[in-house]
Amino acid sequence: MIAYKGICQDMTARLGNHDGEVFKIGRTYKAKKAKTAREGYHCCENPAQCLGYYDLRSDRFFKVEASGSIDEDDKERIACTEITILEELDTKGFFKACMSYITAHPDREEWQWSGKGVEISKDEAKAAVIAIARGTDPRAMVGDKIGYIGLIKEDANGELTAARVAKIDGETRYSGTWYHINSRGIIEEVRP
Repeated sequence: MIAYKGICQDMTARLGNHDGEVFKIGRTYKAKKAKTAREGYHCCENPAQCLGYYDLRSDRFFKVEASGSIDEDDKERIACTEITILEELDTKGFFKACMSYITAHPDREEWQWSGKGVEISKDEAKAAVIAIARGTDPRAMVGDKIGYIGLIKEDANGELTAARVAKIDGETRYSGTWYHINSRGIIEEVRP
């Protein structure tokens, strides 16, 4: 299964029974047992859940393949006996993975997140680097000069009707500004 993993800048794990192990892209690692929060290699199906352990602004994030014996808990954490480090995600890649997860799994309970430069929430999201809002009139704002906003529009029944993304670049879209999806389905600045 495809999942996501945070790793320290020096490519070592900070937490778990593989603390200090150095990871390399393209390599498969094996453990004897898998038990969430105890043994095996850990990752998360929802990329935002990795932020509970690693920071977007100072650590690195990877798309991985979890295989072998897999143990999952109700918090969407995964422990596995085999993990392959597939590719590194830059900020844009991490943002796209978060948007893909939410739109692919709209009924999951654990989709919201706040902290470490990222906010993913109902109706309004404001964060330093990545802000994703989901609701009938979602609004998002990023504080850093460069960042990403995601807007996921729902109808009154909670069904997803549109998903739009934009880069905050200081040229066409600006930090410190609220954006939403207008009636034509285009991202625009929220007017007072």
